Amino acid sequence: MSDALESHLVHERGNRPPLPAPVDLVSVQSQLAYGHAGNSAAIPVLRMLGVRVAGVPTTLLSNTPFYATLRGKVLPAEWLADLLRGLDERGVSRRASMLLSGYFGSVANGEAFAGWLEAHRDAGTAPRYLLDPVIGDTHTGAYVEPGLETVFAERLLPLAWMVTPNAFELGRLTGRAALQEADALVAARALLERGPEWVLAHSVAGEGGDLVTLLVGRDAAWRIRSPRLDVDVAGTGDVLAALLATFLLRGEPPQRAAERALAGVHAALESTLANGWEELDVLAAPAAALADVVRFQAVPV
Repeated sequence: MSDALESHLVHERGNRPPLPAPVDLVSVQSQLAYGHAGNSAAIPVLRMLGVRVAGVPTTLLSNTPFYATLRGKVLPAEWLADLLRGLDERGVSRRASMLLSGYFGSVANGEAFAGWLEAHRDAGTAPRYLLDPVIGDTHTGAYVEPGLETVFAERLLPLAWMVTPNAFELGRLTGRAALQEADALVAARALLERGPEWVLAHSVAGEGGDLVTLLVGRDAAWRIRSPRLDVDVAGTGDVLAALLATFLLRGEPPQRAAERALAGVHAALESTLANGWEELDVLAAPAAALADVVRFQAVPV
């Protein structure tokens, strides 16, 4: 920040209370002006469920790339590093219980984030880390810079407590087939050997056209089946990760947090279809996730 700009922005406040604001979760993802993906999908859901979240953007874009035009920019890595440094200066990183990362937009941003998190690990101040390794999908292929996969595999996976790849991303991270349930289960267990304690592999092909989500830990694994809906919108993985983080922060066991997260995402997709909207109805997710009735049950594998 230049001295001239800083002189306009930094000023004293006369009656500021002394206590720091509570922060439960830091979310480092893309940000959109229109639509729902990255932090623009996750943060509304998190806040509706009472999670105090600090959102750090990796991009500032007009919309997702699935439209005829796209405006805005991927943030320069020095900007992302500066924002993370600013959170450290406010003590946010030490107070937050959980850290969530998603789309980085560039290899440089991934490396800047990894360096920041490694420094916190070395200092013993790293929050519990949920890694959503955004790489691509089966119908799009990879849509990130190739070097970012190396950042995920070599630097971020060893730091993660939980990782939430879709079937395509699971295959890319492990070098194994992962689109079908049996293969995905083997690949998820291989991913555990790289550092995480939990893998939530979603969008796996199941029997009869259903989708399967696999929650795999070191000592147990569960399968959750859900119907495939004929709708293709961005943000479903981001809402899934946000809901998962919410209920983990509330102390729910991972299998119950996963059940709630799937119910919320499915309700958002159903509402999107019912309304005929081109963007995911993220506001439909929280109420469905909070319901006491288990809509999609986690069954031990």
